[in-house]
Amino acid sequence: MIKIIYGSKGSGKTKLIIDGANANVENDCVGDVVFITDTSRYIHDLKYQIRFTNTKEANITTEDGLIGFISGMMEANYDIRYIYIDGAARMIGKSLSEMENFFKRIEKLSKKSESDFTFTISADLDDIPEFIKCYI
Repeated sequence: MIKIIYGSKGSGKTKLIIDGANANVENDCVGDVVFITDTSRYIHDLKYQIRFTNTKEANITTEDGLIGFISGMMEANYDIRYIYIDGAARMIGKSLSEMENFFKRIEKLSKKSESDFTFTISADLDDIPEFIKCYI
């Protein structure tokens, strides 16, 4: 399953996604939790049980790189059930309208692994492409 947290810049999306990741740990969720972003700024806001990755430190800058990284993590750890990604469009340098293939690939990964993905998107509802609105 894919979930979207959207809103304009500065509207509190990152806080919501961090709270969601922490809630899974606090509620003793079944499975491991991963948080992916392109800064280390929020590492101390996450519970220590959450696997944190900074894509800048891992030199992940493309769609294929991010998908490959996520796939590799999931192949190495079948217990990953929740993946939170803050700012995927920014990480891979694409506009939302260019990300249809990305979300199709994530949807396949989600179904194959039975994992939930949550993304933040910096846009108002009217500016979000239809292929993403189905996840809201």
